[in-house]
Amino acid sequence: MSQKKRLFAVAALSMASAAAMAQTSVSLYGIVDAAVRSETAVNRGQNGGSIKTLAPGGMSQSRLGINISEDMGGGWRAVANLEHRLMSDTGAQSSPSDFWRQAWVGVITPVGRITLGRQYNVLFDLTTSTFAPYRYSPYIEQFKPELGVSVGNRQSNMVKYAITQGGFTAEAQVSAGEGAGDKSVGGMARYQMGGLAFGAGMLNAKAPSGAQIKGTVFGGSYTAGSLFVNLGYGKNKFDAANPADAAYRTLIVAYSTALVSPATPANQILTEAAFDVKDRDLLSVGFTYQMTPQFNVGAQFYRMSQSHYGLGALNPALAASPANYAGRESKANMFSLVGDYALSKRTDVYVEYDRISIDKSSPTAFAGGCAASALSATGSNLATSTLVSTAGCKRSRTGYMAGVRHRF
Repeated sequence: MSQKKRLFAVAALSMASAAAMAQTSVSLYGIVDAAVRSETAVNRGQNGGSIKTLAPGGMSQSRLGINISEDMGGGWRAVANLEHRLMSDTGAQSSPSDFWRQAWVGVITPVGRITLGRQYNVLFDLTTSTFAPYRYSPYIEQFKPELGVSVGNRQSNMVKYAITQGGFTAEAQVSAGEGAGDKSVGGMARYQMGGLAFGAGMLNAKAPSGAQIKGTVFGGSYTAGSLFVNLGYGKNKFDAANPADAAYRTLIVAYSTALVSPATPANQILTEAAFDVKDRDLLSVGFTYQMTPQFNVGAQFYRMSQSHYGLGALNPALAASPANYAGRESKANMFSLVGDYALSKRTDVYVEYDRISIDKSSPTAFAGGCAASALSATGSNLATSTLVSTAGCKRSRTGYMAGVRHRF
């Protein structure tokens, strides 16, 4: 081959490679967030004072992700996402059970988008896109009661379909339990017109035994210049738990720990009633106001109520116990206040205040100061509980936080 032909071949190959690269994009993204946090001590043996931590993600959980997109022509595009969540204070992964919090692949077509894998569920998509508490976050990682009614926020083994036409968006999902996990089926629809957005969604999660958790969420928001206001409502219905149904008990605990939503596990031990759920209702309302191009303030109020099956449903031997709270409700008010200042397009600093106040008549309480000896951080001992009284239990918790966040 002549020198001229070799040069022509190399040039042709380079052009073909450049064209292929133009059609496929791989982008790295992430968030690194850390905050100094102080919380009122409310656990067993903590009858006063506060707990100070370096929170590994104050406004947002730190993460590292890869987005992949390939233009296949004709309105078709292949897409994929891998996202890892990490603890910015220690470098450890955020969850011991899943290295990739999201791992999915799919196709965008002229008639919608289909994705397969572990991904956000339809209630999380609806809440964060339509009536999230904070316009710029969209929620506080360390305090997020609104996600406590989103039935886990994400599911594995999911197939999800989404379509957008003008201001209308609809999604449907189904996931397989594969013998051990929870199956799910659900859908949502939202509409946006100018500054007004509203929508509703439903999702059912089913344990291998057939016991179900049913979630319904709806709400809306309105943006007018610098002001953003939101209103949301969520309801969960839980089937009664069989003490022998370990898989369903695991689901209840997983989907109940956001009851009062402090994200620091060492400081959220609750009495058993927190994990004995019949119906849960959560109403939220709030606003964000952009005071300057760099500075935003926001506030959010929540009212939660939860009914219970009672200890007798979990352990018949406790049916006559004075602690059997069947027929009673747990109620709480929750509040958060945030100020956020953008140092640049990618870096911001923030301060945050949050408070939980549980009604005195509620069987749910923080474990700090309780007279009983058998309290659980996970609700795993409900069937053998010896709880006899919530006298002395803590009914409120206050948190303060200041941190910095960088997005890339």
